[in-house]
Amino acid sequence: MRQRKAFWPALALLLGLMLTLAGAPGARAENGSGKVYVLRIDNGQVIDPGLAQFADRVFDEAGADPDAVAIAVVLDTPGGYVESAARIKDRLLHPPNGLKTIAYVENDAVSAGALIATAAEYLFMHPGAVIGAAEPRNALTGETADYKSLSVVVNYFTSAAEYRKRDPNIARAFVDKDHPMPWQTDVLLTLDYQKAVATGYANGVADSLHDAIRQAGIAQFQLVEPQWTFSEQVGRVLTTPWVAILLLVVGVIAFGIEFMQPGLTGPAALGIVCLTLFFLGNALVGTAGWVEIALAISGLVLLGVELFTPGFGIFGLAGIVAFGGAIFLAAPSAGLAWRYLTWTTVASAFVLFAVIRAISRRGLGKVLTLKDTAKDWSAQAEDRARLVGREGVSLTVLRPAGTAVFDDQRLDVVTEGEFIPAGVPVKIVRVEGTRIVVRAMAK
Repeated sequence: MRQRKAFWPALALLLGLMLTLAGAPGARAENGSGKVYVLRIDNGQVIDPGLAQFADRVFDEAGADPDAVAIAVVLDTPGGYVESAARIKDRLLHPPNGLKTIAYVENDAVSAGALIATAAEYLFMHPGAVIGAAEPRNALTGETADYKSLSVVVNYFTSAAEYRKRDPNIARAFVDKDHPMPWQTDVLLTLDYQKAVATGYANGVADSLHDAIRQAGIAQFQLVEPQWTFSEQVGRVLTTPWVAILLLVVGVIAFGIEFMQPGLTGPAALGIVCLTLFFLGNALVGTAGWVEIALAISGLVLLGVELFTPGFGIFGLAGIVAFGGAIFLAAPSAGLAWRYLTWTTVASAFVLFAVIRAISRRGLGKVLTLKDTAKDWSAQAEDRARLVGREGVSLTVLRPAGTAVFDDQRLDVVTEGEFIPAGVPVKIVRVEGTRIVVRAMAK
């Protein structure tokens, strides 16, 4: 009797364990049925940070779906950014819940696309498809990347190939022309669909995605294709390199115009919008967070403090470093970061040149420049102490330096540190050498 009593709980535990295993993704895959999530990198799409962020969501949704059995990546791409492809590669090598991963090359899986194809558990090629030609290029010059960068990409390919039991020598030959295969005829290795299968790099030839999935051992399945959300599409557009560069350049120039023509709200607003869109785009694709945004705001605040204080000192330098650091950290890759900073520097140099030109036409620059006439400007008197007490009106915004009119005489003046808009009554409170200090008059 004791043995029978012990038998029933053991039997119940065994049945429960069998039911649990039967409900697991791996068990459903073996039974040949379930949902297959599809990530499309086709129609010549470029592999970029926006795509990598979208891929993360596809993998997360598949991992959260108890009926999911596999993730299939459809490839027809010229490549893109290695860092973005590496993010997708890592998800393929370590899929959620042990899901099967299938790469189906419809046409081209070259450059960064070859890395994604290599990382999949199953790799199938459509007739006429090719894979390879993955030599990394410098984002600025388009030239072959330096050996340090090349070494990183080689490691991405060979480690993924070894993990998926593919020939790492072939993977390296895709990237490094100095390590070709013995039978290689091209300078940089590219395999057509027949050669990829013959060398064992690909699992087989498939006429369609459905055919590839069936060859991977899933007889009955339902395709699930997650769609891009609006925010993902916006983030992808804003992080397109030429769009990001345009936002930075326009933003910097807009702030420069605001500096040269104080009181105009349009340029300042445009600058804020452009720089906000730059960091918003990178935040949407996951390459920028609160640290980068805080650095950017801090940089702008420090530059604003410098703008309202005489000279160009520690606040200005700290603001430039903080803002440049924010751009560098927010960029999807080091190559793009330097590209962004280069264009930002060019725009800043243009603004600086314009500021110097503007300053040279007034103030100290005008005093040092010989003119045929000096209409509406007073000669610099030897003794200015007699100017103390005179009342006038600010002609330009004083922040703190600017121009004020006293009767019919224009003078370069400076406040005691406060901001005084144009058209405000002012009074000369003291003269320090060539420095005329004014204060706003109470209305």
